[in-house]
Amino acid sequence: MYLAGRVEILPFHPSDLDRILEIEQSSFGPDAWDRDLFLEYFRRCPDLFLVARRDRRIAGYIITCVGSRNTELVSIAVDPQDRLRGLGRAMLDETLAQLRSRRVSGWWLMVATDNEPAIHFYENYGFVRTRRSKRYYGAGRDAWRMRFSL
Repeated sequence: MYLAGRVEILPFHPSDLDRILEIEQSSFGPDAWDRDLFLEYFRRCPDLFLVARRDRRIAGYIITCVGSRNTELVSIAVDPQDRLRGLGRAMLDETLAQLRSRRVSGWWLMVATDNEPAIHFYENYGFVRTRRSKRYYGAGRDAWRMRFSL
């Protein structure tokens, strides 16, 4: 568990799901994931499905899946009213600490090429763009694959 100031990073519990869905909807709108997809990721990647609590209220989540060859940051979101307060960085820090303890060598993610705030956030953290994936998010919606070397 990570604790900094009034922010705690804790394992996800299914009782957190309604709040996670609210954050997801306010963050991604029509592209938001549904309940079933979150439950599938919880089934597949329970160890690194984490939530950020600020003042005892869930304010964000992060999901990372560790595979035999790849470790992917699948999704991260912070409630819009809690952004720019270090929650995203705190969740990345906790995940990174856990990945290092597992001796994972690399961590990657996909981000829309037009999502400049997210790209800037990831680059400031140390992720590097490695390639562009055409139509990753559908017609006319490309993505950057970004990698963090541990």
